[in-house]
Amino acid sequence: MQFTVDQSLLAQAATVPLQVIHWPRMEAHGIQVLVRRDDLIHPQLSGNKFYKLHHNLMEAKRQGHDTILSFGGAWSNHLYALAAAGKIHGIKTLGIVRGEPQPTAMLKDAQNFGMKLKYWTREQFRQNKGEHIDSGLFDELLNEFGRFYTIPEGGSNVLGAKGCAAISMATELALNGDFSDICVACGTGATLAGVAAGLSADKTAWGLSVLKGQGSMAQEVANLVGTLCGKDSRQWHLVKGYHGGGYAKLKPELRSFMLNFEAQTGLLLDPIYTAKLFAGIETMAAEGVWKAGSRLVVVHSGGLQGRRGFEGLTPEAENVSLEY
Repeated sequence: MQFTVDQSLLAQAATVPLQVIHWPRMEAHGIQVLVRRDDLIHPQLSGNKFYKLHHNLMEAKRQGHDTILSFGGAWSNHLYALAAAGKIHGIKTLGIVRGEPQPTAMLKDAQNFGMKLKYWTREQFRQNKGEHIDSGLFDELLNEFGRFYTIPEGGSNVLGAKGCAAISMATELALNGDFSDICVACGTGATLAGVAAGLSADKTAWGLSVLKGQGSMAQEVANLVGTLCGKDSRQWHLVKGYHGGGYAKLKPELRSFMLNFEAQTGLLLDPIYTAKLFAGIETMAAEGVWKAGSRLVVVHSGGLQGRRGFEGLTPEAENVSLEY
């Protein structure tokens, strides 16, 4: 490992509790599971978004920017977190939203945090959601909003991955290296890349994709790990097939798993990422991916505010804080 993360971020990561859960189907295979409760690191700026944004915020300030622009859908956890970060740190935020205007609870929250929203067509969004924006669209944004720092969709850049390395580095310290594997949900791959880069050589990071189509995610993970470490360590696996029907889908069987899991463990999940992550882990264990005696750390990446997009999963009813 050739890089270092900001020490204040590592100190915050070290405060996150590691919760041993009673999970009968994992225990039946002789596997212990500890959940890393990154959903608790901050009331709004929680989960992996906390880590992805940290070094990007530092870099924006270093470059003298007072405005940050990024991209997401109508229920984007990333835009929600960026807007919250802007409110906390006194930075203006701009959200480029995919598709037609939708008055979702997440976008309303982002606006309440102070974020300005602009809607692009799906084609415009698909072609320009990274660090490089078409010159015509860039000039239009510059004229409308002034100079800004750009973060790709999902915070998926080298600085975002670098921040996520604090997750595994803090876990190594907290457990004195006494675990075998660490598992995360993947939307862009930056969290997996950072977690893999921060691991010691005897550990493996597993990323379960929540997307039907993987696109170039595996290559992007390899590129990010290589950039951070000087080479791709290959201490990671990107696992397909646990998308639950698609990115924003909640099929009856996944809902059933999610509600049963929550009743057994007392741990709330979000339907987009962590429900698929835990369901996939249970299936992988049954398939013999991990040996008896394995000690898994599973990263809870937050996103509970997104439960509001699904009938019957309102977070306010379950004491999930959405205070401004």
